[in-house]
Amino acid sequence: MRRRLLVGGAAALAGCAVAAPARPAGDRRHERLPASYPDLLVAVDDDTLVWRDGTRMAIGAGLPARDFETMLRSATIADQLRQDYVSGPLQGPPPRDHSPGRLRNTAFFERMYGDCRRGGTARNLRSVTWMPRTHPQALRVTTVNDVATRLERVIAALEALPDRLKAYLVPAAGSVACRAVADTGLPSVHGYGAAIDIGVGQSDYWSWSRRRGDIPHRNRIPFAVVEPFEAERFIWGGKWYHYDTMHFEYRPELFA
Repeated sequence: MRRRLLVGGAAALAGCAVAAPARPAGDRRHERLPASYPDLLVAVDDDTLVWRDGTRMAIGAGLPARDFETMLRSATIADQLRQDYVSGPLQGPPPRDHSPGRLRNTAFFERMYGDCRRGGTARNLRSVTWMPRTHPQALRVTTVNDVATRLERVIAALEALPDRLKAYLVPAAGSVACRAVADTGLPSVHGYGAAIDIGVGQSDYWSWSRRRGDIPHRNRIPFAVVEPFEAERFIWGGKWYHYDTMHFEYRPELFA
């Protein structure tokens, strides 16, 4: 199989970094986190995230805005909530560097799912059968935050779609994979078992175009395929400026 560049690995191109918008005064988007991950998070205490095991993490809500490329490599918890994910059909190409979900604070995700490089993720994985009636395929997915169960509900909805749409889904390109993002060296969300790539054949990835400068958006995935994922709070890489239309990951805190 043709080797694809690692998921989520897209910084702003050299010399073209665009500053992210400043957070509005009183922005409290980080307060979504305990409601989004109730099994693991207790509360937000001023600028501190409180975990059920007593861990306290700085959120960074009061820090000034930085350019997207810098945040891509060193996101605070507040940074990863800077861009809202809007559900529903894609409304035109995403604006420059608008890629809700690509900003990730590594410490946050490793506390939540474990560090795959140290075996911390493996104990929470279980097998899920992808498209069991169409093209059965075993994928390992995390049980943390009920991600595996949520994906099974997605699969049931996808199997109910017309057969003509199944070509976008099978075979899946994979789920868990302990690897780094190509350009940042940071852990891929696939390493946590909370993401899946659907079929490659009908998908598009920004780096395949080998364009420099502004990147024309491409997508062939019908919204009917995306909708069941969004219903279970998986975001879609087709709504990223650096698009990855095969990619879905569980990120409930990003939904506006």
